[in-house]
Amino acid sequence: MKTTNIYPTIWSTPYYTPSVMVGRYSAHTKEAELILKNEMARSLNVSEMALNITKFSAIDEHGNEHFIIDFPGQNPVTLKGIASGNFIRSKSVLSLPEGRYKTIRFYVAGWGNQFIYKDGIEESANSFDRLDFTIEDGFTIEQDNVHEVKLWFDFAPYQWKRHFKPLTDLFMGSKSQKPRLANSFGN
Repeated sequence: MKTTNIYPTIWSTPYYTPSVMVGRYSAHTKEAELILKNEMARSLNVSEMALNITKFSAIDEHGNEHFIIDFPGQNPVTLKGIASGNFIRSKSVLSLPEGRYKTIRFYVAGWGNQFIYKDGIEESANSFDRLDFTIEDGFTIEQDNVHEVKLWFDFAPYQWKRHFKPLTDLFMGSKSQKPRLANSFGN
């Protein structure tokens, strides 16, 4: 998998590096853009995930799981929402057999996982072993229809006031907060 360098500002307006713009004006290659959704993450207002991925797979319309790639050792990957302009580019997804796919499943190690919420609060997310993302409108793989896949994640955008949180905590005192992930995963 390959990530693209994008440097968003606090207003969530992406600033594209020259390497991205070169690809924009070059000959267009066949690529598919998949929007991945996770209702639990959306309801908790997760804006970013740092996951220690061990392997990932795709689940077809018949419920069969097809493993795409295994990651040996430690593989921390940061997933950001569409508003950040960040995506993951993959050619490994295309190694799947022909068919229609509904879900992408990420298997994660029991350590090194973290959720960052839209208000900037970070929380450990080591209580689950996998995370499923539904592919918006599904994805069909046919012989030689695409050469590359972009994975976009539908997360909540950051709040602009999160940048002032350290200042407000200084004056108001930090309040202890119940973890948001408590009983969120029913695996």
